[in-house]
Amino acid sequence: MSEYQAKPPSSVVPVLVAALVCDAAAIDPATNKRSLIGIFQQVTASRVPANLPACLYFKFTDAEGGYDIKVRFVQVASGKPLAELSRNTAITINSRLDSIDMALPLPTIPLPEAGTYEFQIWLNDMFVGATSINAVDRS
Repeated sequence: MSEYQAKPPSSVVPVLVAALVCDAAAIDPATNKRSLIGIFQQVTASRVPANLPACLYFKFTDAEGGYDIKVRFVQVASGKPLAELSRNTAITINSRLDSIDMALPLPTIPLPEAGTYEFQIWLNDMFVGATSINAVDRS
């Protein structure tokens, strides 16, 4: 089982099972089940540049030890990082057989132009995977 306590950083590279962008996420207190609301891969804005409120859900497994989480938001065409979010509290995974999922509400993220953007997920500065969205200018 996982705990939200800091342990020494692990060098075990986790396997990313899923990464989804959505409008919001909620946990049912009675069942501890997570619900993702408004999963999307494309944003159609009335005009670009625009700002996007979002939530990033991800699940990983085959991890053990302490991990710091970092998410980078990158414009794919230029490779330019536009935002970075670090989780203040490290997580600890006790067994490589566990799978861990979490939803991180993101601050409003910038979409400077139409194109593809990527959410890159890093654990202990090890890249574990990414998911992308496309921004389309409706004007």
